[in-house]
Amino acid sequence: MSNPQPPRPPKKSPQNSPQNSPPKKVPAKTRFTQLLQSVPSRIQFSRIRLKANARVPELRVQEGNEPQASVYPLLGDRYILGRSSQSCDIVVRNPVVSHVHASLNRQRKVPKILGILPGRQRFEIYDEQSTNGIFRGKRRLKTKTLYHNDILTLGPVDLEGSVRIQYVDPPAWYIRALRYGVYGIAGVSTVLAGTIALFWSQFSVSPLPTSVQGPTIVYARDGQTSLTPVPVNKSHAELKSLGEYSPYLSKAVVASEDSRFYWHIGVDPIGTLRAVVTNVRSGEIREGASTLTQQLARNLKRDYVGTEDSAGRKLKEAMVALKLETVYSKNDLLLLYLNRVYLGYGNYGFEDAAQFYFGKSAKDLDLNEAATLAGILPAPSAFNPVKNYQAAIDYRNRVLDRMAEQGMVSGEEAQRARRSRIEISPKARETLSNLLAPYYYSQVLEEIRSLMGEQVAQEGNLVVETALDLRMQTAAEKALVNAVANRGSGAGYNQGAIATVDARSGEVLALVGGVNYQDNQFNRATQALRQPGSTFKIFAYAAALEQGISPYTSYPCSAMDWDGQTYAGCRSGGGSQDFYGGMAQSENVVALRIAQTVGLDQVVQTARKMGVTSELKPVPGLVLGQSETTVLEMTAAFGVLANQGSLAPPRTIRRILDSGDCKVRNDLNTCRVMYSADQNAPPAKSVLNPQVADTMTTLLQGVVNSGTGKPAAIGRGEAGKTGTTNDNKDLWFIGYVPSQRIVTGVWLGNDDNASTDGSSGQAAQLWGEYMRQVN
Repeated sequence: MSNPQPPRPPKKSPQNSPQNSPPKKVPAKTRFTQLLQSVPSRIQFSRIRLKANARVPELRVQEGNEPQASVYPLLGDRYILGRSSQSCDIVVRNPVVSHVHASLNRQRKVPKILGILPGRQRFEIYDEQSTNGIFRGKRRLKTKTLYHNDILTLGPVDLEGSVRIQYVDPPAWYIRALRYGVYGIAGVSTVLAGTIALFWSQFSVSPLPTSVQGPTIVYARDGQTSLTPVPVNKSHAELKSLGEYSPYLSKAVVASEDSRFYWHIGVDPIGTLRAVVTNVRSGEIREGASTLTQQLARNLKRDYVGTEDSAGRKLKEAMVALKLETVYSKNDLLLLYLNRVYLGYGNYGFEDAAQFYFGKSAKDLDLNEAATLAGILPAPSAFNPVKNYQAAIDYRNRVLDRMAEQGMVSGEEAQRARRSRIEISPKARETLSNLLAPYYYSQVLEEIRSLMGEQVAQEGNLVVETALDLRMQTAAEKALVNAVANRGSGAGYNQGAIATVDARSGEVLALVGGVNYQDNQFNRATQALRQPGSTFKIFAYAAALEQGISPYTSYPCSAMDWDGQTYAGCRSGGGSQDFYGGMAQSENVVALRIAQTVGLDQVVQTARKMGVTSELKPVPGLVLGQSETTVLEMTAAFGVLANQGSLAPPRTIRRILDSGDCKVRNDLNTCRVMYSADQNAPPAKSVLNPQVADTMTTLLQGVVNSGTGKPAAIGRGEAGKTGTTNDNKDLWFIGYVPSQRIVTGVWLGNDDNASTDGSSGQAAQLWGEYMRQVN
């Protein structure tokens, strides 16, 4: 039996929560708390709260049949755990647990870290001669010092009804950083010594490769048409010395990319330590530590370093960087970097980039222009001033700020450059304006980064084969432009998006993210989160069919109240509607009553199964399209219905080849395949019963034949769904021809979310105009 302890303020007990919610907080029970529980509720411990961000060890206790653990804050020095409410502070009413099973005691003597820093008081657990014991795995313990995330069981793990306990006491971030730092320094010292000796002779850095890396070339599905605006037979120029470059350029690059370039030996220990601390604090990789020399190592010795995202590659990269620093001077390495770094659209080195973007030599760049080119280094295809002028301004200003902070330019010079426009060469604008399928191309670049990592995407030297159907893409672009030009002004909308997906494979055949890419590069098909309106109703209907509810089941058309909100009755008047009538006429109360029958959580689960990843809130408005999604996301979800219940996640890329690793030069068939959708992409997965998908197709055919989607009719047995949001801010139609399993989603509206005078029928009309051209 424990000695009476002073009161220990517990954390607040949570409200009822679903199975996957955080564990419920339960105050540790003592005789003192029992006494307090007999007094009025206004002074019960349940109303005592810990200070925000208080770090208190916790014991989490979970019985085998409980969906979540109970959490006991350990504020005192000793606790008794067992089945007896008279003798124990932490009561576990489980027959496996003895009346007094175990005790928790805070250590009195705390060892110092490294013999210097103060340590932490930990808890020890003791078996108080219990019947079934305390186990770690299959080993019975008498006593154990508890560390963060230790998991034990009261009773053998194989015994039915055993109780799981977990000790939670995470160390502070700086302790983790110190621990990793000490291990890292000791480990790196040992590893470097052995690795340098072992691998130094495996590669040579003299002479250096005479050619630069190639650009990333993106092809349509025909394998011949390039989407990439790279000038044909463009020559590459390199300057002979740093003195031939603008004096601002080398300063801008060093300030932007590697401020300790002239101090480190190829690998920057300060930058590495800072990255380690940042990543440990955040719990994820947020910051890298590559120096200019390491970037050169990746590009110059790609055949040795490799392209995979692994610790082995980083180690090889560091070895090459160290060897480069022993053979070449800092100025030689910086000159090599300035001559060969990739700056987008087939431009390698700052001389090529200066001629392309500004129509002048790199020796003539002023501070504004030099900082602009240095600013686009992290992502040349995204930050260049032709594609995204505002991003180029922002990154230019960051470079100017760093140059001023490091004393490379005066504050007055930096301020004058900030107040200057970026004047782009007309030839650069003309070249980039000829980009084919620009919104599709921008999505391809995003997928390259997702599949291969940011570094490989930036390095280029890739050939990308896509699923783009140029005929469909051209038709989609023209159809959207014509619809906005001819009907948009009268209906009050000026933007739109179209996505066409092959439901069998997930291949994106066409993607239009706006009316004019040159005016605005924001991709409304993949980046814009918009309310999908009544197109979202398919998930409620599908969930009901999955539960075995007959599509002939009728629901009242009268107004209804749900969750404190009143919803109007059917537009068609009183009576009732079954699934067929409710879907065809897009009656809200029918969809709401169906969702009420199956449960909102089930509607969310069905949407998730069908590929919707955006945030979904299980409230009645969800059924009517309140939660925001993207055009591509919703189009792919409809693809599940077109593909008889199987989901193939949308993708634009078929293959990625390493054009720097070909057995026969200029023969792509001999190049190393870095990614193949046939081998690496997830296959189509059955997520709905095929009969449910077929019934849903029949329901959606009724929308076109006799319902709100009549303007989409093209006479091919098409199925689809209209959708509008409050004040007609969003106009949708998503549909497919069942025999082809090709799905197209259409959205019309305004970027500023302004109301329109249009209807979803206009989106359906655009769908029909486009599909007639490609069928």
